[in-house]
Amino acid sequence: MSFLSSFFGTSVQYSKTERPFSEFDIKKLVLPYNVRTLDQSEAGLVEQAIVARRHGDGKISLQQIYETLTQLKNQNKISKQDRDGLMKDFEEYFSKQAFV
Repeated sequence: MSFLSSFFGTSVQYSKTERPFSEFDIKKLVLPYNVRTLDQSEAGLVEQAIVARRHGDGKISLQQIYETLTQLKNQNKISKQDRDGLMKDFEEYFSKQAFV
């Protein structure tokens, strides 16, 4: 967690339950044709940041994804709309995985 997000706190709370999230599935979700506001380089940054944030066992929580995307937004690497759109997609993916 970055200093800014810990200092100001996060206004949105997502599940902290870590779940498996493969690099293949991350790539599928952040492809520019899935998130129309992302260009190829932004999609690559998002993918790399989320892959790096996962633990050695390949697990990550929605809260960790949100914090990672917020950090990219705060660094002006993606827009707020990108972050919000991606979070909606990640929430949908994780809710489907709960039933698998």
